Amino acid sequence: MKTFHSIQELLGELDELNWDSALFINQNSWAADPLHAEILVLEGDDELEDVVPGTHLPKIAKNKDMRQLFDMETFRDIVNFERKRNSGASISDIIFAIGFYREKDDFYDPQG
Repeated sequence: MKTFHSIQELLGELDELNWDSALFINQNSWAADPLHAEILVLEGDDELEDVVPGTHLPKIAKNKDMRQLFDMETFRDIVNFERKRNSGASISDIIFAIGFYREKDDFYDPQG
């Protein structure tokens, strides 16, 4: 388990994180301030498969009132797509692309 205190912190280590991990957030914190919302990265069977009975939530995430944002590969794809589409993508642009993907289940591409 690794905790990031901001999305900037997470993006700084994105390439070093395991492909089979998953990102979790408190949805209220993310909605209020995605720039500074805590992000929890869980990986491996011990963390991801120890679920609360009757749910699909790992106990660690449930205890912190967090829900899954994305699996790591989807998150990387969203970030990489936005950076490729917009080489000067800011943190705000990436947050917008994340929100767009969460809502539309598709990459943000105003030209497409």
